[in-house]
Parts: sequence; C-alpha cells; structure tokens
Amino acid sequence: MFQTEPILYLQSLGNDWLTSLMILITSMGSSAFLVTTIIIITFGINFRKGFLLFQLLIWTGLITEIIKTVIAFPRPDYVDNRVLNLEHGVRSTSPFNGSGPDGIFELPDRKVLETFRLQEALSPSPFGFPSGHVAITTALWGGSSEIFNSEKIKTMAPFMVLLVALSRMYLGRHFLGDILGGAIIGLLFLTAFTLFLKSSLKDDFFKKENFELTFRTKNLIIYLFLFVIPLVLIASSMISAEVAGFFLGTNAAYVLIIRKGLPDDAGSSGQRILRIFIGLLLFGISSFVLDVGFDNIETVAYFSLKYIEFLKAFIPASTIWVSVVVCTKLNLYRREREFLSGRKGTLKQSEHEME
Repeated sequence: MFQTEPILYLQSLGNDWLTSLMILITSMGSSAFLVTTIIIITFGINFRKGFLLFQLLIWTGLITEIIKTVIAFPRPDYVDNRVLNLEHGVRSTSPFNGSGPDGIFELPDRKVLETFRLQEALSPSPFGFPSGHVAITTALWGGSSEIFNSEKIKTMAPFMVLLVALSRMYLGRHFLGDILGGAIIGLLFLTAFTLFLKSSLKDDFFKKENFELTFRTKNLIIYLFLFVIPLVLIASSMISAEVAGFFLGTNAAYVLIIRKGLPDDAGSSGQRILRIFIGLLLFGISSFVLDVGFDNIETVAYFSLKYIEFLKAFIPASTIWVSVVVCTKLNLYRREREFLSGRKGTLKQSEHEME
C-alpha cells in the first residue's frame, strides 16, 4: 500500500501532455475548484443545497487534515527520491532512495518515519495519509448525487474519484494506501450525510430561531459545530489556518444571512447567472487584494503567518453574505419571507376572482 514501485511505473509512462492533463484532473480536488462549485450551486441553483454541500466538504476536509497531522506519514517523494513531484515540478531532496516497504501491507520504514517527523516544516503540505483530494472528491460527487437525487451524477461519481486518485499517484503526491484511506473517509462522511438528509435535523439548519443568540440546546449545538470546534482545532494546531478561515468565514456569512431571512431561489436564467457572477467576482477580488496586499507590505512584524493565512481565507469566504446583500439590492432575488407573502397574496387574489 505504501510502495513506490506503482508510482514509478506510472511516471515512466508519462510525458508533458499527460502531466498537464493529470494536473488539470487533480485540480478538481483543489480549494479553487470546490469554492467555484459551491458558489455556482449556492447562487445559481439552490441556496440551501449549496450550504449543506459545503458543510459536507468542509467537515470531510477538517477530519482528513486532523488524521494527516496525527498519523504524520510522508509523501512518496520523501520515502523514495526517485519519485518526482510532478504537480509542482520539483525534484526530491530526500536522503532516501528506494526505501519503500517490500510487502503490500507493510507500513513505511521506521527510520524514514522518524527522520521525517523530526523535521519541522518540509513543505506547506508535508503529510500524505490520507489523500484529501480523494476524500473531498468522493464527498463532492457522492453528496451532489444525493442532494440533487441525480442518477447521472451517481453514475459519474466513481469515475471522477478514480480519475483524481490516478492523478494523485501519477503526480507523485500519494501512495495507493493514501488513496484508499481518503476514499474510505469520503464514503464514511457521505453515508452520514445521506442519513442526515433523511432526518428531521436537516430542517434545523434553516430555521431562523436556531441561530439566535439564546441558551437553547439546539442553538448551542449549532454554534458549537459552526464556530467553537474549528477554533479549538486551530488553537491546538490540528488544522491549518486556511481551512479554519474558510470554515469560519462561510459560517459567519451564513448566520448573518439566515438571521435576515434566507434568499429564495426564484429567478430567470439571466438572474441566476448574474448572481453567480457577483459571488465569484467578490470572492475573487477579495482574494486577489489580500494576496497582493500581504505580499507587498511589511506584515510579518505585526501578524503571525498563521493569522495572515486565516484572514486570506476568512475574508473572501465571508463575501458570500455581501454577495447576497448585493443581489437582493439589485432585485436578482427576494428574501424568502417576501417570496412567501407574495405567494399568499396571489392565492388570495385567485380565490377572490373565483368567488
């Protein structure tokens, strides 16, 4: 499961065209692809389904990252410096050559693990097991098929997961064991998510009273999962500041939205496209401004690197709330209560005309 021979064989078949294709495929598990997908679903299709799918993806990512940190297994290019990191186009500087285990069910060599764990920061993402790309891709496609009750998406899901898994191995980023571990985590979360969708708990996420600042059991539980747990995890260095920023920023935006009233999803194709455009534009602009700003000013003396990474994720994620406000002001959709009152008025008028 943690042998480098299958990876070396795949890379021996490679060329520039195949590598470019694999990098494109593996980007389906990247944060940029996932954010774009969530914004398209949330603003263009269904606000509630977009939020629920985001929760599935972010919790899958959180738990995967915790497991990575606890187990602390290296990536293939550290175990064997013959493996190329084709995703980033760099050669391994590992002192180990051909140090993968002999047996298929054996773990990485103990000396490799000890040496790897002694080094504080090898790269922005040094840990391999389990594969976050595979876990999140499994959750994304499986969750989408459940939310939209689509047989087409359900049929496509295994092939998309397989493609991403193959790309991760070819690019030298994961062992077969990492792939299987990520798939299992994704399936576990997908199973829990499917049960959640069939339960009455799903409706609690869309009731305004459950997000009021009161000492009700449901309110406390919701705020615990949306804000307290991720803060504890980042404080204990179990998850990255970037993941916590996306999680907290999106949840903060959602709380602000639901306390004013959820937007309805009615609208023409043109209105839906404009809503998506506004959501992507505000997210993209805020991300670009923060990247440029923090890269060009002296921030190190005032903020820690972790805090900077948190802000660079939190602020763009919170623009979901701004996007909803802007779209509402532009009459691209109405608040849910206005939509319902409008329907009641139409029904009363129809009854009066019938009389």
